[in-house]
Amino acid sequence: MLSSKGTEGSKSEIGNFGVEIQTAVRAELEMMLKAPHFAQSHRCKDFLSYVVLQTLSGSANHLKERTIGISVFGRATDYDTGDDSIVRVTANEVRKRIDQFYRESRVAHTMQIELPKGAYVPEFRIQPLQRVKEIERDVAPDSSHQATVEGESGATSETPSLVVGSEVAAKDQSPLALIGAHEEPRFRRGAVFALLLVLLLCVGATIFMIWRDRTQQTGPQVWEAFLHSNTPVLICVDTHDLHLPNPASSSGGQKFVDLVLHKQIISLDDAAVISSMAAMLGKKGIPFRVVGAEQTSLTEFRRQPVILVGAIDNIWTIRLSQSLRYRIEVANPPGSGSDKEPIASIVDSQHAESAPWSVDLSIPFGAWKSDYAILARTDDTTTGVPVLIEAGLGNPGSVTASELITSGALERQLKSDPLCKGKANFEAVVGTAIIDTKPGPPHVLRLNCW
Repeated sequence: MLSSKGTEGSKSEIGNFGVEIQTAVRAELEMMLKAPHFAQSHRCKDFLSYVVLQTLSGSANHLKERTIGISVFGRATDYDTGDDSIVRVTANEVRKRIDQFYRESRVAHTMQIELPKGAYVPEFRIQPLQRVKEIERDVAPDSSHQATVEGESGATSETPSLVVGSEVAAKDQSPLALIGAHEEPRFRRGAVFALLLVLLLCVGATIFMIWRDRTQQTGPQVWEAFLHSNTPVLICVDTHDLHLPNPASSSGGQKFVDLVLHKQIISLDDAAVISSMAAMLGKKGIPFRVVGAEQTSLTEFRRQPVILVGAIDNIWTIRLSQSLRYRIEVANPPGSGSDKEPIASIVDSQHAESAPWSVDLSIPFGAWKSDYAILARTDDTTTGVPVLIEAGLGNPGSVTASELITSGALERQLKSDPLCKGKANFEAVVGTAIIDTKPGPPHVLRLNCW
């Protein structure tokens, strides 16, 4: 393990890695970031890439929670790390994904990247080949070396890992050059090092090709980012205000009964959507909790993955969809003071001149002919967490969009679409025909993956 922590009492030279080690670590990092375990989460990719590259560059001593929060997640320089746990949550998630990556790998990794528990500085582990194992037996232990072999004193592993301290005594030596530096002739060391380098590059290239081919065969995963959350997923649903007269509230303040019975109303269709979503999350073992859009804040959104349900009265759906290609816009929104009914639309930001998909809510429901919805999964830059949006312009749109997710039809389409291969995020515009106030089957009208 190329540890970023040197032996006790030595001065730190964390960035003093040889060119070969740097090349091997960077190749391993690239393979990990392209694997499905990390390709589905930009947040975990950014975190892992940052801490590894900072360690290789000699800046591991700067890898603190606040520094990472500012550099990776765009937090303010004075943000409260006690209230905002995104760095700690992401670090735990990265550790789980690293463990899953190596457990599910079917090939040997000559170089391995690890993130020790309770630390943000990664460690690099070299898995030695048989030739290195033979050389290690011939080399007498020397306490002046940084190089030691794990497993020789009570270890249970049959093939010990070579541990090389990242703090080295001489700047002109790479860590591997310290193996047998006094005992082995110079020409033998050079031959062994060259052999190791060739084998390392061959193994790395093979692993990279395998993971590249495997990654290119997969598309965006709807639920992958939610499976590794350390906190319950937040389901945020739109609530409705009946706007009933309340003379008592003007004089004595708003009463509990007025707040609950008049301003936290959830439609039956939204309740059905939440029920289907809850069944899906329960089947996958994902804990969750439900809140109303008016009773939550951006600070709370930053603590866990979020699922947004509904659009017209869900201010967060409107806000977080603005960065997407297909965004929701509402004219005369509820609470705007306009005497006109709302008109909800889905607009293509890349082709603004094209006719939007829209619903005029002033039309009697019995006369509706169609409805539309947005389905999207993205690593949102505003909140810094994975977000799943399931939002119909009207209730029929929300119901049919939910059907598309919970039936597995959306995942099958994402997997089969060649433009979604190897992509992590997606957005779909969904449409449905309405006959006698009942929505028909959902149809994906547009699909965008990135």
